[in-house]
Amino acid sequence: TRKKQRSGSMGKKGGKKKGKKEAEPTEPPHDPGWERAVQSGKWDRPPDALPDASSWPTWGALRERILTSCKEITITYSNQLRDAFPSELIKLSPPGLVKLDLRGSSNLTRFTLSPVVSCPKLALLDLHSSFSLSQVLLQSTSLETVDLSDCPKLQKALVQCKNVHQLLVEGCESLDTLMVWSEELRELDLTSCCSLRTVELYCPELLEENIKMPRLKPFPLPEAPKHPPIVSMLKEKYAEKTRKEAEQRERDHQNSSSNTVFPRTFHKCAP
Repeated sequence: TRKKQRSGSMGKKGGKKKGKKEAEPTEPPHDPGWERAVQSGKWDRPPDALPDASSWPTWGALRERILTSCKEITITYSNQLRDAFPSELIKLSPPGLVKLDLRGSSNLTRFTLSPVVSCPKLALLDLHSSFSLSQVLLQSTSLETVDLSDCPKLQKALVQCKNVHQLLVEGCESLDTLMVWSEELRELDLTSCCSLRTVELYCPELLEENIKMPRLKPFPLPEAPKHPPIVSMLKEKYAEKTRKEAEQRERDHQNSSSNTVFPRTFHKCAP
């Protein structure tokens, strides 16, 4: 019986299997360029070279650290840069960012720098040759140079930058609306902006002889209405109403005549 008990206990002990402990995930290696960007304050690689929070949970904070430490960001002639990147950057508002060069961004369609306190030291913005760019809104007290030249699809540009002294819009043949508020702008060349309809310049230092303007494209005339003029319609309606009222009065008169006690015709009786 003792042997049986021993063998039974050994069987139970041997029946227990210890499960293998799963290996914990490890953080992927860092790109050496990330730390160099933080130390130098410069980023000049495509947006997808930045750390991505979807790859590792703490990389979102690392991405913010890189972008907010930048004094210069240069991403040129990139088809990877889309509207989301500048939106993210402006939201982070790097306190020391002085230069933002995104020229040749073929998939950039809109750029907004707002509110006015965003990127408080940004002095140079270069978006030229961004062939899909259609709208630009800039509100800044620090911007001095803005290059929007050779953006063939740009239709609307609103520039509220009191210290901007150079605004380049040559080669923007689709530009329809341009509004500029600046206390420093002294010259402006719009000769190649052949689609302009609206130009509003609130620039006290910009003299008329220093503005090169094309002939403004007239607004299309409204199409003639396909229906008759409203006055004619009212006249016809009033005439129809008057006619119906006259017919109703005639019917009422006939009905009242048929109910009278006097005959309608009188025949002279013979003597």
